[in-house]
Amino acid sequence: MKTTKDLWIAMSISEIATQARFADLAYKNIDPKAIHGNDAVFSSIHSFLSHCAMISKMLQATNGGTSIGAVLGIASTSGIHKRKFRNNLEHYDKELKKWIAKYGVDANIGTNNIGPKTAIKGLIFVSHYDPTNSTFTFVNKDFDLSRLYHDSQVIRGIADKWVETVMLGRLQPPLRN
Repeated sequence: MKTTKDLWIAMSISEIATQARFADLAYKNIDPKAIHGNDAVFSSIHSFLSHCAMISKMLQATNGGTSIGAVLGIASTSGIHKRKFRNNLEHYDKELKKWIAKYGVDANIGTNNIGPKTAIKGLIFVSHYDPTNSTFTFVNKDFDLSRLYHDSQVIRGIADKWVETVMLGRLQPPLRN
């Protein structure tokens, strides 16, 4: 018999699959949007990171002890859970204050630049995207977007397969096992 917990699990996993699809769209839009200007690129990067954060949050959600990640067999050590970088982005105000304290008021600041960092000398990168290696730099720290993309799409495949299994009736309640 299906319970409210079963429905919650099914809806949560469906949402993980949806967020992973959105992450796919956002990631695949980063480089093509470069022709439309820097704002579109950085908007896509932020969107991608937000969708990945939602996947992580949903995987860690629990309802009586078992996490959604455990239901799907996604390890708590998955790269999708490395949120320090995304948390820094979310708390930009605090990171900016730390950055200013570290580099001072006379630092040469690079904001919303695109291209290899080696092509630009003497800048401290507050926000930068290098399409040659899918690296997003935020307050002078690099983050490989392609790794996170890979992790999000592995999870998408697992979540899509789980949803399909339930929809085809191959997995019956209780869904938490």
